[in-house]
Amino acid sequence: MPGVTIECVNNTYRAVPADAEPATCTAVATVGPVLGDKIPSFDEIKLARINLAQNIGALGAQFDPGSIILDQRIELFIPQKMDAKTGNVSRPASKPVIVCVLAFKATRFCEKTSGGVPGIIVATEEDVRKAGGTLDYKEFKLKEKDGMKRFEQLADALVAIQRPEFIACGERINDDPDFGFTIDGKHYALALWALRGTAYTAAAKGVFFRDRAMGCLRAGYPTWHYALSSVERSWTGTNKAWVPVCIPVAKSSEAFLMFARDVLNP
Repeated sequence: MPGVTIECVNNTYRAVPADAEPATCTAVATVGPVLGDKIPSFDEIKLARINLAQNIGALGAQFDPGSIILDQRIELFIPQKMDAKTGNVSRPASKPVIVCVLAFKATRFCEKTSGGVPGIIVATEEDVRKAGGTLDYKEFKLKEKDGMKRFEQLADALVAIQRPEFIACGERINDDPDFGFTIDGKHYALALWALRGTAYTAAAKGVFFRDRAMGCLRAGYPTWHYALSSVERSWTGTNKAWVPVCIPVAKSSEAFLMFARDVLNP
């Protein structure tokens, strides 16, 4: 962007004229022993998570199925509601939430279980076999009675979430504890999104991995913003599940790319 630089002060990223006076920052002097400047890995920090409420489970009992939830308490997207008697829409869906994937962790493999029981998570396909499992559904059905476990891919995405318009913000620009980063005047939160099962197929394989492999994201995942919503899909028999819908909507700005670089390369 000619004649413009990107400035960051107190987690606020903005474009400023190249000849503008830089913002000042007063450092606080320390007295006593100098402490090491440890830069923790992502495994050593805690981030909020994105979840998609289903027709069963605790989250589906608290929120409308199909809702996309941040930190198990903040609704980011709410699907439309139908009147069961008339078939008419009794409540329209909210606008899709705008997100940007910054990076993916290495794909892992998790045991598919039922009843909310936590399954085993392993790092490699060899570990799947060592745990008595398989990724092949047909093999699983043949050997299920013999105790074979079924595993599926698990992709953890680090995501920047733009605060939806219907979520209120405080009066000061940085007093929002959930959306604490301000970029181009918009508030963002950082979160992890665990994609597995139908979500892995629909969002990871069907959108983000596809777009990265085919060159649409040739400069990296942070270069595009996506509109995230959900839709209910049906499978053989009566099986139904809500799956994420991700549609590219805007190229990321230079200010946002600077923010992404700071997050990924502290």
